[in-house]
Amino acid sequence: MAHHANRPQRMSIKDCRLNRQSFVPLYQQIKDLLLDRIEHGELAAGDVIPSEAQLGAAFQVSRLTVRQALYELRVEGYVIREKGRGTFVGGAAVHQLDVV
Repeated sequence: MAHHANRPQRMSIKDCRLNRQSFVPLYQQIKDLLLDRIEHGELAAGDVIPSEAQLGAAFQVSRLTVRQALYELRVEGYVIREKGRGTFVGGAAVHQLDVV
């Protein structure tokens, strides 16, 4: 998809603290954090999401935990995965937020 070519901006990975004492699963906390950044405009349609390995290192969780969070965001239409290119904020995410 060529529409991502002019959006090289990468999400910075900072303030990656998870509440490990919470009953909320870690993958859900990661999903909520990414969704919050999308809703508040810190991540716009076409922005690159860091790799599973980068997010796992930042959050100090396994890749599988990150993969579950990204999978749920993908199913809900907030992110798009492109094989060999990465994961991007989806254009549909903006439209879903406008409707709410």
